[in-house]
Amino acid sequence: MNGAVFMSQANQFLGNNIINPQQQQQKWMDKPIGDTNGLAYLRSLDSLLAKQVVSMTELIIGIPSQAKYGIFNDRGEQVYFAFEESNICQRMYCPKTRRFDLHIVDNTNQEIIRIKRKFKCCAGCCWCACCDGCRQEVIVESPPGTIIGFVTQECSCWRMKYILKDITENPILSIIGPGCICDGPYAACCENKFTLYGTDGITEIGAIHKKYRGFIAEALTTADTFTIRMPIDLDVKMKAVALGALFLIDFANFSEPPQRH
Repeated sequence: MNGAVFMSQANQFLGNNIINPQQQQQKWMDKPIGDTNGLAYLRSLDSLLAKQVVSMTELIIGIPSQAKYGIFNDRGEQVYFAFEESNICQRMYCPKTRRFDLHIVDNTNQEIIRIKRKFKCCAGCCWCACCDGCRQEVIVESPPGTIIGFVTQECSCWRMKYILKDITENPILSIIGPGCICDGPYAACCENKFTLYGTDGITEIGAIHKKYRGFIAEALTTADTFTIRMPIDLDVKMKAVALGALFLIDFANFSEPPQRH
C-alpha cells in the first residue's frame, strides 16, 4: 500500500473531516444579522464541540505538530477554526507545559479569539498551583490584543481546579476536574468530566467532557475531542473564557504523546 492510499484510509478511519475557513465543504454557522461582534456566534449557543485535527505527521512518524481544531455547534455547523502557534522543541519535550498562542478564526479568516499561555517548566501539579511559577493559566483576548478574561489553576489537594476570571481578575466561575484523569486507548470506560460551577462555587451550571475517540486514534495520536455545556444566558465574553478553559484542560492534561514500542 503506497503512502497516499494509507493516508487517505487513515484520514477516513479517524474521522478527520475538519476544515479551515479556506475550504467550504463544511456547513458553517450563520453569523447573527446586525451584530458585528465576533463573539456574536456564541450568544445563542449553550454547547460546543471542539474536535482536534488528526496530524498525519504525528500519526506516521510520531512528531507532534501544532494543534488544530474545528469548533462546532450542536447542529454540526462549524462555528470557528482554531490553530496553535508554538515551538517544536517544547511540543516534543514538555508538551503539557509548553508556551502557545491559540488563534481562533471565523469563516472569513478573521481572528476572533486569541488564547495565550506562557511556558512554565513545573506547571501541572495541583498541589503546587499556589506558586506562580507552577500554576497553569491562560489569557483570553477578543479581539486579539484586548484581554477579556483569565483562566487560572488553583491549589488543590486532589482534583484539578480552575478559576475563570473577568478582565479585572475577579473570580466569576470555577471548574473542578474528576478524581482520576484517564487518557489513552484503554480509557473507554472513564468519564473525564470537568464540572463548571456558578458564582457561588456550589451550583453546577455546565461541564467540559473529554470524549473517547476510539482505540486507534487514542493509541497513535494526541488528537482529542471535547464538549462544553454552559448556560445560554452566560455573557459571551465569559463563554469565550470558558472555551479558553477547555483548551487549557486539553493542553495541560491530555497532550502527552502516546508511547510507541
